[in-house]
Amino acid sequence: MALVFIALPTAAFPAGPEIFLREDPELYLAIDKLQGMGLLPEIMTGDRGLDVSEVAREARKAEDAAWDPFVAGMIRFLQLDAAREFDFRLRAGLSYSGDGQIPPNAQGFPVPKGGGAQAGGFFRAAPADWLAIQARGDLAAGTDGEKTGRLEETSIRLGFPQATLEAGRFSLWWGPGRHGALIFSTNAEPLWGFRLRNPRPIPLGWWFKFLGEIQYDLFVARLEGSRPIPHSLLSGMRLAIRPNRYLEIGASRAIHFGGEGEGSGLSDYWEAFKGTRENDPGNRRNQIAGFDILVTLPFKVQPFQFYLEMAGEDQAQGIIVPLPYKWAFLSGVFLPTVFGSPRADLRVEAALNHLQGNGPAWYVHGTSGDGYAHRYRGRILGHPMGTDARDLFIEGHYFLLPSSYLEANFDLTHRYSPGPEREESRTVTAAFVAWLTRNLRAEGRLAFQDVKNENGTPGADSTDASIRLTVAYQYR
Repeated sequence: MALVFIALPTAAFPAGPEIFLREDPELYLAIDKLQGMGLLPEIMTGDRGLDVSEVAREARKAEDAAWDPFVAGMIRFLQLDAAREFDFRLRAGLSYSGDGQIPPNAQGFPVPKGGGAQAGGFFRAAPADWLAIQARGDLAAGTDGEKTGRLEETSIRLGFPQATLEAGRFSLWWGPGRHGALIFSTNAEPLWGFRLRNPRPIPLGWWFKFLGEIQYDLFVARLEGSRPIPHSLLSGMRLAIRPNRYLEIGASRAIHFGGEGEGSGLSDYWEAFKGTRENDPGNRRNQIAGFDILVTLPFKVQPFQFYLEMAGEDQAQGIIVPLPYKWAFLSGVFLPTVFGSPRADLRVEAALNHLQGNGPAWYVHGTSGDGYAHRYRGRILGHPMGTDARDLFIEGHYFLLPSSYLEANFDLTHRYSPGPEREESRTVTAAFVAWLTRNLRAEGRLAFQDVKNENGTPGADSTDASIRLTVAYQYR
């Protein structure tokens, strides 16, 4: 952390509200496409959510580099949300699910079983250069009488020359994967805690100039009381560098410790941070650590991105530095254009943590009685495939307008625990996102799922269909 403050970061920047991961999928997709084409080189995308003002700032710098009217329109679209000091969105819609399951990366929010209505929205404001506030919420009421209401990302952000401090509820997504990430994704509810990060990458100087730019993210959160170790603490840290516009490298770590009946002081955190006693008898802490790499090759004929994430659960005794083992992997290829058209894109992504006979090692923690399992309110904080699993995800988009697109994807997941049979889940999804006017947004999503040997039970097969239609008004 000290490296960030001593390595000649001279640029100051204000705090700004975030682009919400669930509310603005079209903005993140546009950013990925433009970055893959070689535009937006100053945005580091391995740590999300992204800052509204920073995205707009970089989009303005890319205007002169746009070689296609459609690409230019996408760049202008990224600037809309920073045009005012505040904006808000109100949305309402209808949803249906046959079994009421929670979709992956939906922040743990259910689709009403048997159908129902959903509503929600957000508010974002930056009343001063150094201050930003934001709030988001969801409501759902099913025809069976079940009601769900929840405050989502809601926080205050204070900006300093080399840092933005956030307090409240926030979502994390660490890594280049887009269907999931091994350590943190939006599969679970947002966390309550404190977060310190730099939305704008900091150029390094002196002896560190060869590293290019650096981005860091630190947080501490208090988990729920209804778990085997109530109110345990979760700390995370991420450090990423970009030596050049073609390469981004990140390292991430998550530490579970503390809670009722356990040591929660600074000395306890320091012992966990050092990681030298993880295999000592009686130690119950849980750690996950890994690294990721994103390579961007913006060839004119066919630009593409390749990415890889590797992370380990638990820890083995290293000779110099204790290293994790029980590794998991995620890799993918993203084509921001297809057959020369910037309107189309294609992504293929694979992930696995079923490896070398380790069994259900990922996201669970038997030595703590699952008190330090990598979950929040019953949902895995990392990849939605779960423990002891393999996943293949294929997704494509076709843009009708720079702000609107059609989507289709296919997800195949094999789960080997709890057994005795392997569970196989296939999901096909079709969706659209359409900005009908500057302020009116519509979204629809239809998914079919087929599961064989559900929960590892032989012959326990099931199918489900879900649909969601929403209309939103956004003032900006």
